[in-house]
Amino acid sequence: MTTWTDEANETLRRYLVTHKLPKGLGSNESACSIAAINLALTGTLTDNIPPCMSVVIGNTTIVLQDAMPAELRNSDRYKAWLPTAAGTGRDRKPEQLAVLMDWMWSVVLPELQRVADTNGFSAEWREMCKQRTAYAADAAAYAARAATYATVEATARAAAYAADAATYAADAADAAYAACAAADAAEAAADAAEAAADAGFWERVDPIGVLERMTIAREPT
Repeated sequence: MTTWTDEANETLRRYLVTHKLPKGLGSNESACSIAAINLALTGTLTDNIPPCMSVVIGNTTIVLQDAMPAELRNSDRYKAWLPTAAGTGRDRKPEQLAVLMDWMWSVVLPELQRVADTNGFSAEWREMCKQRTAYAADAAAYAARAATYATVEATARAAAYAADAATYAADAADAAYAACAAADAAEAAADAAEAAADAGFWERVDPIGVLERMTIAREPT
């Protein structure tokens, strides 16, 4: 089945009421976000993004649902959002990716400015967030990695991974790959925040919010 139907939508909503969403693929009794959509659509446990769903949103969902805390992944808000993503189709990739990339540059990566300030790569990190280019992200990653070698600082190492992912996201020709890399940047940033004992990271960056905005993204007028 390639179309998201009212029947599949209702099946998914009922499933989400009574089942927990895990990290990873899971099982029929506790399936991940994409697998839950496939169970409702075809009865098959798989995390392959179905043809009725945007590959940009699908790839972002796969990474973010694993990265975010379990209480967010199983919140009423997330479970209310998930069925709206299932029928997003394949015709709005640029608009969806633009929302995600703006979130990465303007929300996620600036969250690590304090890490950069503490570890000696403040200027490079600030310039990356300002320039929003693969070149600037690569320079920030290099500076963060140099700080890691000097201090063996876990926060700097995770920040370097975040900047690496931003480089890949900015450089990728394929929207689906770029989306996966941008989501990877958020996951690495969360690791840096965790290493810095910053428990409020996910609340501030609001991953469900960016997924919601991607789902309703429209071509600019």
